[in-house]
Amino acid sequence: MAIKMNEPIGPAMYGPMITRCVIGAYFLLAGLSKLQMLAAFVAQVKTFGVLPDNISSLYGVLLPYVEVFVGGALLLGLWTTMVGMMASFLLVSFVCAFGVFPGSTDIFNKDVVLLAATISLLYTGPGAYALDGIRKPATQP
Repeated sequence: MAIKMNEPIGPAMYGPMITRCVIGAYFLLAGLSKLQMLAAFVAQVKTFGVLPDNISSLYGVLLPYVEVFVGGALLLGLWTTMVGMMASFLLVSFVCAFGVFPGSTDIFNKDVVLLAATISLLYTGPGAYALDGIRKPATQP
């Protein structure tokens, strides 16, 4: 089987699935790591000084739980459009807090790339092997 340079190497339904699973794993692991040290994470959010203290406390407490929910739902392919929007809003908040070029050690904020990937899920849907596909079967091109 020869690979042609201008044609996909497989069915298009697998691209969104890979994107969904990678982003889902990222959010799930990020949320779980923050939950292990929730008090320290809330204190860290306060030190950024982007939000008032009471709002930064609420944001710091809720963020890990939202990340776990978003990550789990993306891995399952459940409510992909809604969860993709939630992930996009979270990533926009991260970019607003840290900027596109966050510091001298990072060339570029990875959250911008993740944001592009979550927005692409809004256009493509969950792809293969998703619970959303049980409710509405995926179409194959």
